Amino acid sequence: MKKKIALLLSLVILLACIASACSNSPAQQSGPQPTASGSKIITIAAGRSFYQGPTTNIFVHGSTNVWQSLVMLNDKMEAEMKLAESAKPSQDGLTWTIKLKSGVTFHDGAKLTSDVAIMNLDRLYHWNSGSKSYDPAFENTGEFGKITKMAKVDDLSFTVTHEKAIPDFDLRLGYENSAMFSPASFNSKKEITTPYGTGPYKYDSYDEKTQTLTLSKFDKYWEGVPKLDKVIFKNIADATTRLSALQSGEVDVISDVGGILPQQASTVLGDKNLVMKQRLVSTVHYYFMNTTSGKLFSDVNMRRALSLSIDRDTIVKKLLKGYGEPAKSVLSSAGSTWLTDCGYVFDAKQAKELKLKAIGTGEASCTILLNSSLLGRWPYQDTAAMIQAQLKEIGVNAQIETVDSATWTKRLKEGTYDIAPQPFTVSAGEPNYFFVRNVRSGGTNNASRSYGIKDAALDALIDKVAVEPNKTERQKYYAEMQKLVKEKEYVIPLWYDVTLYAMNKRVQNFNLDVTFCPDLFKVSIG
Repeated sequence: MKKKIALLLSLVILLACIASACSNSPAQQSGPQPTASGSKIITIAAGRSFYQGPTTNIFVHGSTNVWQSLVMLNDKMEAEMKLAESAKPSQDGLTWTIKLKSGVTFHDGAKLTSDVAIMNLDRLYHWNSGSKSYDPAFENTGEFGKITKMAKVDDLSFTVTHEKAIPDFDLRLGYENSAMFSPASFNSKKEITTPYGTGPYKYDSYDEKTQTLTLSKFDKYWEGVPKLDKVIFKNIADATTRLSALQSGEVDVISDVGGILPQQASTVLGDKNLVMKQRLVSTVHYYFMNTTSGKLFSDVNMRRALSLSIDRDTIVKKLLKGYGEPAKSVLSSAGSTWLTDCGYVFDAKQAKELKLKAIGTGEASCTILLNSSLLGRWPYQDTAAMIQAQLKEIGVNAQIETVDSATWTKRLKEGTYDIAPQPFTVSAGEPNYFFVRNVRSGGTNNASRSYGIKDAALDALIDKVAVEPNKTERQKYYAEMQKLVKEKEYVIPLWYDVTLYAMNKRVQNFNLDVTFCPDLFKVSIG
């Protein structure tokens, strides 16, 4: 009997202990959590992969904070020194002297010196994005100017000399145009095999199957010790799945342009566990066209009819829920110093008149080619449908065709399309960065995407502004260039991007700059 009583008491005590343990266990929390070992980790989701690989100039996207550049752009899109202490031109403007910050160490322990900086700039100057390789015969003069010599002054200073004075060379070094990597990063072909950068987080691994990029903190980072132990980037292409992952705590941040769709904003704002932010960035959304001979939009009146058929105010109010700005120029309003209001308007009546003038009363047809990888980031499908309906009213039958990214790139190269909606971001240089790539004869995008733009007057302005020392005169040239592009409707701007991004409320100091990059060194979890 005594044994039964003792056994019963033991059972009662055990049940009481279990109940006590259950009642004292902490409630499950969403958001970034320290691991059992106390590590602080955040996971960031985007609508694309930030891994780019060895056949690119930077291997991983700038948002990763793995690499840093000599110069970045501030909120006014002016030059801000990063790894460079200063960048100053000579009196004649031909030679720039660049002084590096001291004590900067790469992830493999190597030091940032003038020799290393020269090697990196030489690689970027000769990096041919078309062939995806280092090519000594190729010179990226459109973005860097014609460089005749780079020379070491001392361990932390070097000079870059141009054939002609380049007044905005410090701006041209912005972002990936002066990305710095340790010499050990490259193979014999000057491809990056391991990106040893100078940033607060270093590359650990990339899982191609899950498209997950893992970084760990760099304890010897030149600005101090980062607050997080690991940062994980995940590509979640579908916008709904991306937001669900944030709400469930699977990811802690949704970042990048197009990370949060405008129609998702109310859901994010209504979730007490989340914080949403917005930021005007230097990204503009465009309708680029195939203007080569024989195509519908080789006729300037048809291009004008298309532009007049676009109701930019309605796109921003209805499709973007107010998160955007109707485009006034091919240049972003983020760079207000150079912006000229070119008077883009919606006028269906005039659009119909121009269509009749160009091809008569018969119905024309065209293809709006959508890149499926962009549809989970911006309302391109809805925008295309709106413009399709408007074009129908003026006698143009627009077919919307959606293809994967590889096919889209192939079709643009072949020229088997009419309209190709896409974004473009000015991340370095003055506005010439846009004009050189997209509208100059032989420009990289102009050539590889079959835009077919060949305008001697525009080419002359692009060349003039590149070497004009007086800022006021450069502003005049840029105004002329914007007006000429508008007059000929070579490229049709739709809206300026106001990027929405969101995070668990425990994530602190996560902010995007004008090129939508976060400074992860400042980010912590509370």
